[in-house]
This record gives sequence, structure tokens and C-alpha cells, in this order.
Amino acid sequence: GKLHLRLISFKMPSSKSEEEFSLATMDQSQICYMGGAAIAGGLLGMVISFIVSCTLVEISVNAFFAVYFGVLFVIIASWMYYRVYTGEHPRPILLGSFSGIVMLAGILCFFLESEWVVNMSRGAKVPLYSVLGIAVTFALLFSIIDIVNYCYGSFGAAPGKALIETETQVLLIVGTATILGFLFGLIFGLMDVEDQPFENLRATLLKEEYICYPIGASISAAAAAINQYLREKNSLEYKYESLRKDDVLDDEDF
Repeated sequence: GKLHLRLISFKMPSSKSEEEFSLATMDQSQICYMGGAAIAGGLLGMVISFIVSCTLVEISVNAFFAVYFGVLFVIIASWMYYRVYTGEHPRPILLGSFSGIVMLAGILCFFLESEWVVNMSRGAKVPLYSVLGIAVTFALLFSIIDIVNYCYGSFGAAPGKALIETETQVLLIVGTATILGFLFGLIFGLMDVEDQPFENLRATLLKEEYICYPIGASISAAAAAINQYLREKNSLEYKYESLRKDDVLDDEDF
């Protein structure tokens, strides 16, 4: 048989812990962690903005880099498909759809130098670069976070403290990547950076980056702070969950 033990003096239901945990109940160290996460996220957003802008330029003006990034996107999308459908990520359908966007961007890279793309108007190219911007941003964020999560899992001392592990956090990152990538690609296409003469390309790219830097920094800082809040909340729930797992014990344990 099984002995049912109730840890009355230590156990708290998750709904209660969720109700008690809020910004008002966070201690000073948790608030400092959120502030540090916001700063790190803002810096990462500026770096991502720079990388995405440079990537879009290289894809647009250099046939070799267009093919190179096309192959790279196809490999990354295939890797993402594998990771998603092996059950290692929540929301597999959603992430699988975004993997498809990365794959589509990779295929588009092979046709950027074709005549029908070159002769497209500025307005017609905006959706194309928006898709490329989303794909570049999502692939970049996915790779960075996957590497960081791997390091947390391999070398982290505290369980349940991975950078991204819940469905809410996954949705946050997907939404952030979508917004950032769409805005970066939209600004790049509207400023017609890819069709600028070579002597004006650097100046136009700098103007585009000056617009994208604050966008990337502000959105990424907010997303990083929210993600840190969710991590702290999930860490609290994790402690009560580990207690609940001990409620039912086999009599062989005694």
C-alpha cells in the first residue's frame, strides 16, 4: 500500500503562492536582479539591433553572404525543428511555426539577387525585409538563449532557475523577437538601405542604426525585466512543487 503524508506545516498551494508573489512583495535583492536583467537586456537589444542591421545589409548587397546566410538559416531552422519536435520546448506548434519563418527567410536569401527581387519597388520590399528581420532576430535570440539555458543546466547550482523554462517565458521571447525583428526589417526597408549607392551606404546604415538602437534597448530591457520577474515567481513555485512531490510515498521507504 501507500502511506499518504500531508506536510501541513510546510506545504502551501501554488495558487496561494502565486497570489502572494508580486512586485510589492519582492525583496531588495530580487528588485536588484530585475534591474540588472533590464540593463543586460538593453545592452543585448542594442547588440542584436547592430547585428540584424549589418546582416540585412550583407544579405542585400553581397551575393556570397546572401547564399551563406541562406544556408545558415536553413541549418538553424532544421536544428530548431529537431529541438522543438523532440519535446524539449513548450509550445511546439508555435515555435515550429517560427522555425518555418526562419526556413522561409533562408530560402528567400537565395533569390535576393534575382532580377524580380532587384526590380521590386521599395514598398514591395518592406514585407520581405520584415520577414528577414524577424527570422534573423528570432534565430539569434533562440541560439543565445538555448546556449545560456544549456550552461544553466550543465553548470548551474540551483535547480529550477533556468533562463527560459515556462510557456509564459517562451511566449515572451517569441513576442519580443517578433516585434524587434519586424521593426528592424520595417525601418531597413522604408529607409531603402539596400538600394543606396555605395558612397551613401555607410551614412544611411548609421542613420538606420541610430533609430534601431533605442528601440532594441527599450523593448529588450522591458522583456528581460519581465522574464526575471517570471523566473523569481517560478523559483518560488518550484520550492512548493518539490514539497508536493513528497506527499505520496511508498511504504518501502520506511
